[in-house]
Order: sequence, then structure tokens, then C-alpha cells
Amino acid sequence: MTTLDKLRILIITNLYPPQAIGGYERGMADCARLLAHRGHTVLVLTSNTEKYGTNYTTTDTEPSVNRCLYLCGAWTKEGTHWFSAEQVLTRTFYNRQTVALEVQTFKPDVCLVGNIDFLGLELIEKILANEIPVAHYVMNANPGYVAELAPNSKLHQYITCSNWIREGLNQQGYPVETAQTIYPGAAVDEFYQAELPPRDRLRIAYASLVMHYKGADVLIEALSLLHAAGVEFSATIAGGTLQPQFVQALQEFVESEGMQDKVKFPGVLSRQQLKELYRSHNVLVFPSRFQEPFGISQIEAMAAGLTLVTSGTGGAGEIVENGKDGLIFESENPLDLANVLCFLYQFIQMSGKE
Repeated sequence: MTTLDKLRILIITNLYPPQAIGGYERGMADCARLLAHRGHTVLVLTSNTEKYGTNYTTTDTEPSVNRCLYLCGAWTKEGTHWFSAEQVLTRTFYNRQTVALEVQTFKPDVCLVGNIDFLGLELIEKILANEIPVAHYVMNANPGYVAELAPNSKLHQYITCSNWIREGLNQQGYPVETAQTIYPGAAVDEFYQAELPPRDRLRIAYASLVMHYKGADVLIEALSLLHAAGVEFSATIAGGTLQPQFVQALQEFVESEGMQDKVKFPGVLSRQQLKELYRSHNVLVFPSRFQEPFGISQIEAMAAGLTLVTSGTGGAGEIVENGKDGLIFESENPLDLANVLCFLYQFIQMSGKE
């Protein structure tokens, strides 16, 4: 790489690890780290929202991160919550001034925008006003504003995490003529393992937010069917939550079914702990009931040698071809999921007799 190839890249996103809720934050961090590793000068502007802190671990190639922005709302167990109109106005003005100052001092060649929920479109408009190209990486069903407000500039381009997202934006009326789908870069080399996980029984992993829309309850119901049928298994339900009462309900159901020795809830895992999880499990179940933008944990688990069992909703279906590199079950159908897992159990038993 020559000096001319190196860029000054400004990244703007609402949350950045270790402050995170889901895969969007991890995806942006992986992208920022890779750009820095390739020799680009990277500056991340984000918020300092400690309530969403996790045990995410950093690496030797972390970019500069300035947690100087203020969110105009919060995520709660009831959903999204905007602050008062006065707070939103004050914080939006402050964020615009902060970005303007960072643009003046950092002098970026290009800006990569991530999740701008609770940050607002104004920041993108401020960047474009300085004639700085903006690539908005969209990993949600919409970019955070209605189509009528989409930037009308040749310097602005959408990048989507799946073809499903790109088609969805097109149907909603967003200008996607130049949009490109670039799948999130999974750290495949980090998760790859030469020796496959133990296959003496079903060792089932779940690695996502433990929320209703992610289908954790669908998996738990399927596990109860396996338990009743005498199928040998163990399961780990790993991930944080914004609804502690939902996790408690799952744990109470597990106990009522007599599965407390088979099903564990370790909570949020660090990246290293996630690797260790995959080393000791042989199946990843991705039971999401909502239309997933992508589903990065599926790629990581496949790289580690786990069999992927997924509902394949939204962009998640672009990752696996049923019967070839994974198995797809009917979303929100615990009986169908249980049948797929029973099939794998029978396969494991036959393999053990050979």
C-alpha cells in the first residue's frame, strides 16, 4: 500500500463496543478495525452510553474512538424512547457542532456512517455539505429516516448488509440505484478451528440477544420437546437482553420442565468467550422470528465447524443453502425445529457407530 492509497476515514455510529446492543455495533467495530489494520487513519465518533456496556474485548489494531456525541433517545424494554423535544433540539445542535469541528480538525477523505438511530440525518447532511463522500452502511430495515428525507447527493451512497435489505429499501422508495450489497466481514480466521467440536450428543448453542423477536423462546420450546422424547442434549443460551423478565420467564420454564441441568444462561459473552462457546458446541440454532438483516453469528459458528440450524428469515436466508451448508426450519415453529434437531441427533448416533 502506498501513501496515496491511505485514507483518512471518519466513522459515525450511535453505539460502539464495548457499548453495544446487537450485531450492528460489532459489525461497525470489525470494519473500523480492519480499515485501521490496512493502514488507513480511522476516527470513530460515537456516543458514551455506559448503560449499554458489555465485556467486548479490544485488539492491538483498534482505531481512535471519540465518544463525544449525545443520543436523543434510548432503547427500553418497551421499545424506543425519544427524549423531550427540548433535549432533542439541544443535543442535535451540539452533535452538529461537534461533527463540524471534527471535520475541520481531522480532515477526512471519506465518511462511513453506521447506525444513526437517535443521532439523526442532520449529521450526514453536515458531512455532505463539506463535500465529503458518505457511505452509509445500512444493517437495519431502514437507514433511520423516511425515504422522502434521503440525501439527494452524488456523494452519498448506500451499502447494505444483504440483498434483502437493498430490496427492502428499494420497495420503500429510497434511492438505491448505486447501492451495493457488501456482507459484513466475519472474523473467520479467528473462529476457525482445525478440530471439530465434540459430537457425542447434541451440544446446542444460541448466541444472540435473548429477546422475543430473536426467537429464544422458540428454541426453548423445541428443547422441551427433545427432553420429553429422551434426546440427549445440552444447550447454552448466550446473550444479553433489554427484557430481564423475558429471560426470567425462560429460566422458569426450563426449571418447570426439569431441564435446568441441561440448559444454561451465561449472559453476555466476550469475543474470547464466544470462541470458547463454539469450541464446546456442535450446533448453532439461529431461531429469529423477525426479518433479520443478516445474522453474523451464523457465519462465525460455521467457521468454527458447528452445524447451522436457522429460521432463515430476511437476509439470514442468504447465508445458508438448506441441506448443503446448514438446515432451515419454519420460523416460529418449535415442532419443526425439534424435528430438525432430532434428525441431527440420529445422524450423530449413526456416526458414532461407524
